Amino acid sequence: MALKSAMARRVVLGTLMSVALAGVLLGEGWLGSRDYFVLSEKFRGIGFALLVMVMLVKAVAELATMARAKGINPVVLVIIPAVMLLVTGPFWSAEESLGLALAGVVFGSLLAAALVQGAKNGTENTLVNLGASCFSVIYLGFGGYFLVAIRLIGRDGGDLWSQAGTVVMFLACVKSADIGAYFTGRFIGRHKWAPSISPKKTWEGFFGGMALAVIVASLFAGFSDIMYFEKAVVFGIAVAVSGQLGDLLESMLKRDAGSKDSANLVPEFGGVMDMLDSPLVAAPVAYMLFMW
Repeated sequence: MALKSAMARRVVLGTLMSVALAGVLLGEGWLGSRDYFVLSEKFRGIGFALLVMVMLVKAVAELATMARAKGINPVVLVIIPAVMLLVTGPFWSAEESLGLALAGVVFGSLLAAALVQGAKNGTENTLVNLGASCFSVIYLGFGGYFLVAIRLIGRDGGDLWSQAGTVVMFLACVKSADIGAYFTGRFIGRHKWAPSISPKKTWEGFFGGMALAVIVASLFAGFSDIMYFEKAVVFGIAVAVSGQLGDLLESMLKRDAGSKDSANLVPEFGGVMDMLDSPLVAAPVAYMLFMW
């Protein structure tokens, strides 16, 4: 009975969060399609970017807590502004100098973290502290950058769907892979996928998540003009695989820190990191496929 109630809570809360996020995205798309934004065309999508930024500030705190459980002290005061700069990169960086701008943010954050590390701790644990700081900036910052970049792919469109369709499709596919993997693994999972990292993950769940993501991507292709069917199949597979690898990566971080969840923010879901683990890793893959 306890299992059923836990699953029921997960389904209900997951549905409510998905509906709320879809409402934000479609509402923002509706406003953008009717020129309610008085700023430049480039700033359409700023509402979604702000939501991503708020979530990533919490994610930085959760990741730092996991690191401290291992005696590592990432430089949070440098990580947060660096992540915020990367997340907002699609708004302020010109395409021709994008690579240089993003590399500059990462390198600048490394130098700033080194200065803070030297002032606070001297040479003690320099390698691990700076390594954790750089990992946090790249992992969270670039994942957030591509989430916002996906949202802005359709910014020049005139209607609601062309404004927000790409990011809705991406999030629907990556989360359907999570859902498919969870329920397939729960009910028919027998063969362990990565028992030393995440004992509950199974190959049945892996392929179940992939199958559901392909179905969802195909439905988007069938009912919209975002991409054609053959590309949607590739998109579903790629997003499912990269998203589940992102889930596995976060499991490695949590297990190393001796924690089941990154935090206790949402019952049955854990913290922000537990909700963003798949989208952060799948977003660069999805962006490349959207632009292909």
